[in-house]
Parts: sequence; structure tokens; C-alpha cells
Amino acid sequence: MFVLSFTVHAVGDVMLGSVTPRPILPPDSGKVFVESIGGYLTGGDVVFGNLEGTFIRPGMRPSKCSERSRKAGRCYEFGMPSHLAPVLRDLGFTVMSLDNNHSLDYGWEAYNLTRSLLDSLGITPVGKREYAVLDVGGLKVGVIAFGFGGSSWHIKDVEQAKKLVRELDERADVVIVSFHGGAEGRRALHVKDRVERFYGENRGNVVAFSRGVVDAGADLVIGHGPHVLRAFELYKGRLIAYSLGNFLTYGNVSLRGYNGITVILKVEMDSTGRFLRGQVVPVVQKRPGIPTYDPSARAVKLLQRLMEEDFPNTPLILRDDGVLLPRE
Repeated sequence: MFVLSFTVHAVGDVMLGSVTPRPILPPDSGKVFVESIGGYLTGGDVVFGNLEGTFIRPGMRPSKCSERSRKAGRCYEFGMPSHLAPVLRDLGFTVMSLDNNHSLDYGWEAYNLTRSLLDSLGITPVGKREYAVLDVGGLKVGVIAFGFGGSSWHIKDVEQAKKLVRELDERADVVIVSFHGGAEGRRALHVKDRVERFYGENRGNVVAFSRGVVDAGADLVIGHGPHVLRAFELYKGRLIAYSLGNFLTYGNVSLRGYNGITVILKVEMDSTGRFLRGQVVPVVQKRPGIPTYDPSARAVKLLQRLMEEDFPNTPLILRDDGVLLPRE
């Protein structure tokens, strides 16, 4: 028997501390994160995040950047010591996307290690060119990931994305799409219906992609990659979060200004995937990257502004208390 409704708790980029480009690691194996924000994250039927980096063991070497770009500070590689991995379970995560521009920073060996570590912790990895189907109280929930790298299902290929989502929709009752795309930084706050490029890379038209996959059967679209929050849109009764920003990025990631403002997005959906209501929990990262609840609700105010400016006609209301409701 299917559940009548279920909840998804979603965040953006997660990087628990890295040995490169310079060693910055959290104390006490990262338990500080559980103490600071864990109580706000747990409790969802699906708890999702994007793992921005890869777990490594001693002796593994970064392999993404050229030595020249690495020394010039134009290219970053994130290697998280494997002993930090249990923190993800303790925070409550059940699903992690591994399709982003840092998941191969240490090559396929570390990527496969990361997959196996997540599996051992009871966290479902959704990697490059793959999807997963979860059982949520008898409801089959499919999760599929897209990115902009050569080893990804590329978000610029909207027709391929629609085909893949249709295939997954045949196997699942509800489909969640994760994408890593769009430009980066404070100048990338606004969503535009056009192709975005960053460092010469085609990072997709996130509007065309997101609406396209909803047309094909997606029920919730979760974006990440710009390192800042972006607007939400309700399209055909389905919620699109264009970017959830930096949720937990400990060291080696800028937290200045908008980069340090983030949210926990809590979404309630019915068994057909239709958006019922949501809650935006405002979070701010304290340097060097500890997420904490933000009583001043800067993220809520920012999202209200972005939604009004980018999608003024979307049938979605974000109240001052963070409650997210479809407009009647």
C-alpha cells in the first residue's frame, strides 16, 4: 500500500574538509557538523545532498588539475579522508549525488571508493550516468543525476535527459532529478533561460533542462553547482530548486557574502509527485564551514527576492516564516 505523502529534505554542496589544495580538516572527525545542524536535517523519507568531492585513502593523489593551473589557484581538487564518511550517515543523509565537477578529482579509484563507502553506510550513491530506485513505504522513488562533464549525462542534451527521465518514470512512482549546472558565484544568483558558460564550459540552460525533465515525468528537480542560492519555481505542479548553494563546505571554499547563505529545503509531495507544501530552513555557514541555523533568515529573504525577480508569475508563495505553498 502506497503512502499518501512523503517528504524530501534536500541541501546543496557538501564537502567535509579536504587535504587539497591545502589541508583543512574538521575536529573530532566532523562531529561538530552533527552538533551544529543535524537536528534540522534528519527526519525526511529521503535526505539528499550533493557530495562535492571524493573520499580518499592515504597515498591517493589528485589527478584533475594540471600542475600549472593548480599552482595558479585556478583549479581545485577536494579529497576528503575516508574516516570522515560516517558523518554523512550521522547527519541523516540517505542519498548523495556523485555527479559534479569534483567527483573525479582523485580519479576513478577514489570515485569507486566513495561509492563503496556510501553503500556501507546505508547511503544510496547516485553517480555519473546512472539512477537509483528507492523504496519509501512501498512507493518507488527514482533519483537520477546530471552534470556537465564528459563522463556525465550532460544537462545541455535536453532531449537525452527527457528520454532518460521517461525511462525512469516507467520504473518509479516518483522521479527526483539532481543536476549540477549553471555558472558560479555572486554574479550567478539569477536564473536566465539561456545557456550558461563558466571557465569556457557549457554548463547548460538550466531552465530548458528543468522544465524539459518535468515535461518528461520528473516530480522534483534539485539544482546545485553555482555555490549560491537561486530561485524556486513551481512548474506544472512540480517544484524546481535551481540551486541550493553551499550547505557544508569546510575549508578551501569561499563563504563570502551570498556563498555562505544556504538552506535546508523540506518538500512534502503526494504519491503522484505533486508538490503539496514545503519549508525553507535558513542556514549560514560559519568559517571555516560549519552550517548553523540562521535566526535572521537571510536565505528566506534572498529567495523571496530572487523568486519575485526571476519568476514573478510562478504559482508559489514563500512566506516570511519559510513556509512554501502553492498559490491558489
